[in-house]
Amino acid sequence: MIDKAEIRHRFRKSVESYDDHADAQKAIVRRLTALLDAYVPGVSGDILEVGCGTGLLTERLTGKYGKDGLFINDLVDVMCAKTATRCQLPPEHCLVGDIEQIAVEGCFDLIVSASTFQWLACPAETFARLSARLCPGGIMVFSTFGKENCKELRSLTGTGLTYYSLAEMTDLLSPCLEVVHAEEDYCVLEFEHPLDVLRHVKNTGVNAMNLRESWTPGRLEKFVREYKERFQTGGRCPLTYHPQYFVCKKR
Repeated sequence: MIDKAEIRHRFRKSVESYDDHADAQKAIVRRLTALLDAYVPGVSGDILEVGCGTGLLTERLTGKYGKDGLFINDLVDVMCAKTATRCQLPPEHCLVGDIEQIAVEGCFDLIVSASTFQWLACPAETFARLSARLCPGGIMVFSTFGKENCKELRSLTGTGLTYYSLAEMTDLLSPCLEVVHAEEDYCVLEFEHPLDVLRHVKNTGVNAMNLRESWTPGRLEKFVREYKERFQTGGRCPLTYHPQYFVCKKR
């Protein structure tokens, strides 16, 4: 089960450190921006961003489409507030809370999301709810993560999120949305030491996925040893991100 309270807690703690450590997420935002350029050159109506975080994508959305019709959502209140300040959005354009639970009103020409939908507890149901908020001809563009995401950490801890293949994600989307573009990629970050990997996931909030256990000295020593033995190459410790990208139209 996905613990939304734990996710909220971890990301709230990473608000100030996120931008300095979110290298993979910044690359994902760049690719999403390219897809928006290709598939959504202009928008005449309102836009909803799900999971705005600290505003990495929001900033690009305001530059591309303007800010008047942009509404932002995040599970974490302080992240939503920080993004609103960063992008000069009015408080009433902040929809704080779990997108799977809060009421979303209105009709949007575009729904966009970066690195958020992997946290959905009920993706098919949530996609149906979001598609109902799309105007006729509306488009949803988003990124999530595939099955090899953070595979190094998951293999050592034995726990993690449920990830889907491109085909499986398409099946979840298809009842309510037509998938017009789907792709996947890999982004491998390299660190000097396994402890740097742990610091990275802490500073970006990614540790909400599977690292809630207490790190006793013995467990930490075992983690470092096994990470080096299994994954270290050329003195560097990799961490794999497996982003997926989707462009969908309302049926």
